Amino acid sequence: MPAAAGRPVARDRDAVQGVRDKAMIEVRQADSRDTDLVAALLAAQLSEHGLAPDLEQVRRGLEVALQIGAPLLVATEGSRGVGACLVNRIASVEHGGVVLFIEELYVVPGARRRGVARALLGRLLAEADSSGVRAIELEVDEGHKPARSLYRSLGFEANTRTPWVLDLRRSERD
Repeated sequence: MPAAAGRPVARDRDAVQGVRDKAMIEVRQADSRDTDLVAALLAAQLSEHGLAPDLEQVRRGLEVALQIGAPLLVATEGSRGVGACLVNRIASVEHGGVVLFIEELYVVPGARRRGVARALLGRLLAEADSSGVRAIELEVDEGHKPARSLYRSLGFEANTRTPWVLDLRRSERD
């Protein structure tokens, strides 16, 4: 990832590890046993964004992610789930290789500002570095200043493109 406006890209894995140890947060690859936990976390995220969460739809999406081997990380503190990150692999001609797209990144309100998102992203960056990923892309709401600050601190830069979506299931619901 390029440095933003002269700032070095933050890739200090020891610092990320220190945050994780201090908070006693464990970040690991999720598996099928984590489906209910991760589904509850991501349904809470949808609800916070003003979307009506359909828990079965979220579960189906997670099952697909696990089937295709999409990176799916879960952060726990003891036995409690405190965060999740779902990522998709994309073939990119712009970057000449594999790009990751962060589809979802969520931390429960009581665990925010404690390094959970940074630990999730630290794990993702470490795995991306070791597997030859060329870039990581994401979307962030315009008014979400803490997220923007976090991403900036890790070397992410805003781009000029605006994401669009075509919901192919819309006609099924209408």
